[in-house]
Amino acid sequence: MNRRTTLKNLLAGAAGAALLGNATSCESPAVEAGAVAAEPAGYGLRFPHEIKHDARIAADNFFTDAEKTDLGILADIIAPGTETEPKATDTGVVDFFEFMALDLPDYYQGILRGGLGWLNIEAGRRFERYFADLTPAERIEIIDDIAYPEDAEGTEFEAGAAFFDRVRYLTLTGYFTSKEGIKTLDYQGNSPNVWDGVPQEVLDKHDLAYDPKYLPLYVDQSKRDIQAEWDDDMNLIT
Repeated sequence: MNRRTTLKNLLAGAAGAALLGNATSCESPAVEAGAVAAEPAGYGLRFPHEIKHDARIAADNFFTDAEKTDLGILADIIAPGTETEPKATDTGVVDFFEFMALDLPDYYQGILRGGLGWLNIEAGRRFERYFADLTPAERIEIIDDIAYPEDAEGTEFEAGAAFFDRVRYLTLTGYFTSKEGIKTLDYQGNSPNVWDGVPQEVLDKHDLAYDPKYLPLYVDQSKRDIQAEWDDDMNLIT
């Protein structure tokens, strides 16, 4: 099994477990009956409580710089990248951690901050240094003890394993929902095709017509039978 297949399987398993836990432990906040008028914002219509929620997250911070450093180290251990694929921190995963901690504080803040504290206590106990100051081999020695929750169950590493499992889920979710991460999957969905425009009979019915100068730009019938092709870097060739 190659690395990409392994990561896909990890993502599928972690996503299922985390979503199950999320469904049983988190509920969406109640919305007042009067807060139903949508307002245009961003890419579409947003309700007032959603706009307020997004503004709060954009203006707030949760993790300290030291905590972000530790999260970035962990994320790059989970998704280290290759010569042709980015490592986790190159895809904005740490920002994703911050967003999720602010968006679902009850589900993420306690376990992530507590887990980072546990990680540094364990680093100090074993090596008398903070986790960020350890060598790669020393970090892996700790990670090996918390990488698999089923192996750590009932041991002194159970809490650390639960923390690392949450970090792994967030890392892989953030990675494979980023532009760079999707590119590594060779994902071809949602690609545009030729659009014929509004049918002529509909235009005639409403006494409308396209401006002729825009037709070659947006509706090019000559390309109808051309199959899209991409280069090795997933840039559209034709």
